[in-house]
Amino acid sequence: MAQVLNARERNHAFWKFLAFFLLAVLMIVGAVYFDTRIPHKDNEMLREEVGRYRTQAQAQEKFVKNMDDAKVMIDSLKKPGTNLVYLNQQIAAKIRELSDLQYKDSSMYARLNKDVIDVFLRYQEAVNQTVSMGNVPQELNEYKTKYAETQRDLQNALRDLDMCRRANNAATDF
Repeated sequence: MAQVLNARERNHAFWKFLAFFLLAVLMIVGAVYFDTRIPHKDNEMLREEVGRYRTQAQAQEKFVKNMDDAKVMIDSLKKPGTNLVYLNQQIAAKIRELSDLQYKDSSMYARLNKDVIDVFLRYQEAVNQTVSMGNVPQELNEYKTKYAETQRDLQNALRDLDMCRRANNAATDF
């Protein structure tokens, strides 16, 4: 068989072609792999984030439900004939549930829930003070009405007195 004269150059060119061909194929396969693999990881991360949001939303729904229950209980303190000590104990237990449901991190929901709990405590205290006053607010409104009537009567009396003085001064001038 005849010996090829440029066999060495042909083998060198073949290996060079094969290396560049494999490099091009690897680049295409790598691009396709990363093009499909990275969105999969992004989707997984987004699913985890959506799961966290759902968990947080469910916790907030529980918090809001307990918050509404606590508000109804605090409002029922104003009803006549209620057992204030027992109801205040139930309200305290409900507010403890609220504080157990709140987030313990520094998120927006945690700060908001803490402020809501503080407002409920102040609201309960204010309602208890109002209830302990009894009929004082009604009596105060009655006194305000009587005061306004008395002020009106005083103005009328002062006007009548002024008219009498003028009439008396007019009669003495003649």
